[in-house]
Amino acid sequence: MGTKAENGKERRVPPSVSVVAAGGTEKGTWFVGGGHLGIWREDTIRYTGGAGYADVVMDYYGFNGGLGKHPVRFESTAFGLMQELQFRLGESHFFAGISYRLVDTQNKFDLGSVLPIPGIPALKFDSRSAGVSLSLNYDDRDNMFTPSDGLYAELKLGNYGSAWGGDDNFNKYRLYAKYYQRLSDDWVMGLRGDTEGVDGDAPFYEYPFVDMRGIKVMRYQGKRTALGELELRWSFHPRWALVGFSGVGKTWAGNGKHDSDALYSKGLGFRYLIASKLGLQVGVDIAQGPEDAAFYIQVGSAWKR
Repeated sequence: MGTKAENGKERRVPPSVSVVAAGGTEKGTWFVGGGHLGIWREDTIRYTGGAGYADVVMDYYGFNGGLGKHPVRFESTAFGLMQELQFRLGESHFFAGISYRLVDTQNKFDLGSVLPIPGIPALKFDSRSAGVSLSLNYDDRDNMFTPSDGLYAELKLGNYGSAWGGDDNFNKYRLYAKYYQRLSDDWVMGLRGDTEGVDGDAPFYEYPFVDMRGIKVMRYQGKRTALGELELRWSFHPRWALVGFSGVGKTWAGNGKHDSDALYSKGLGFRYLIASKLGLQVGVDIAQGPEDAAFYIQVGSAWKR
């Protein structure tokens, strides 16, 4: 990680990074993919690109978890592609960006998992979403991987539809911020706020959901979501740290009905500084949400979205 002098001050220039990843869950979901983060021209241009394939086996709970204890089991094979360019505005910490995202899926819903009708056929359909987004973000973090100081905030507006290669026409927006403050030599506080929404005829997997540790992916979806999280990290050793976190989120259906209650989660974890030159920590979190506890392996910050 290098530095660049600007107006008598030094700005850290993050390294370019490539990654290949694969994983799976006990329910049968697996994925494989790769991506590249390119830092070009002394961090005046940032490129992010990636592609992956997944075979997903999950439960669908409907808007705001409305199906409750009787979710529909579904399987989905999906290919995803994302390309993004961001350009620094002058010598500031602001970036303007444009991105393209495509998700191509084949879906099968097992209606027999909720309807007691012998021989009921599964619901099968293909769906493709594709869109272009414009973004404006601010980034003065001291580290891109495991920050201890600074702010990252972004406003992103996206248009999806047939003009970009998708099946459905809809708009998405997202506004979020991640703030880190060093309280002392050993303590770091992190705050996260996030709101996301969709307008139009979006496929089920494009509706936003409460994305917090301790809450299942897509467990609580709606036309609009909002959440907040607090995290404290205590470095009791040059390479080891403990973390504690808690958060609250909510979804709205958009029609004044079936909005979710406030959803709380909390948990503990540990971190190990595996790459001191990059400031990269890895570790494990255990979180408790409204229903179940969950186990997470973390590489870098837990707040990746």
